[in-house]
Amino acid sequence: MSSLAEVITLYDTNASDIPGMLRQSADSIEAETEENDRTKAMMGVQMTHDGAIAIYGWGSVDRFTAIGILQAAVAKLCDVVEEHRV
Repeated sequence: MSSLAEVITLYDTNASDIPGMLRQSADSIEAETEENDRTKAMMGVQMTHDGAIAIYGWGSVDRFTAIGILQAAVAKLCDVVEEHRV
């Protein structure tokens, strides 16, 4: 008998609650102080049911920074998946 694939949670709140996830991010940024590492830039990728993609950048984001942030995010996700591999 084969086993089912393990489900890996990549978020702390319900990902289907997009406003809640954005609120959690905003709360995290508002809680920052001068003593800790402050947010310099933030990226968001939106995909509609039709498959249209929109990319949003807040803070100090130009197209090259956006590419770097998105690539770093892909690497981080791959690390998380690898850490939870069975």
